[in-house]
Amino acid sequence: MSEAGDRLIFFWGRECPHCAKLHPVVTEVSEELAKENGRGIEEKEVWHSEENAKLMRSYGQALKKACGGSLGVPALYNERTKKALCGMRTTKEQILEWARE
Repeated sequence: MSEAGDRLIFFWGRECPHCAKLHPVVTEVSEELAKENGRGIEEKEVWHSEENAKLMRSYGQALKKACGGSLGVPALYNERTKKALCGMRTTKEQILEWARE
């Protein structure tokens, strides 16, 4: 696991069907990144964890920009670059590029 400030984070909701579609892609990318540099993607469930939801809200500005103006899941946040991705149509290639920046 990476230190705070340098994490790649996947925010998701347990009952979210869009998250369920993206989850396997995020898992695949996380495993690939971990093999490359020991730095995978941390998963933070936000619908049932106030602590995780609070963390997500702390990155609200970047996440809202990526999510079209609202704070939603599934969403990814890169603490190092301060960049976010949002939505179930996010591709493996987009996630890899976001993570490797």
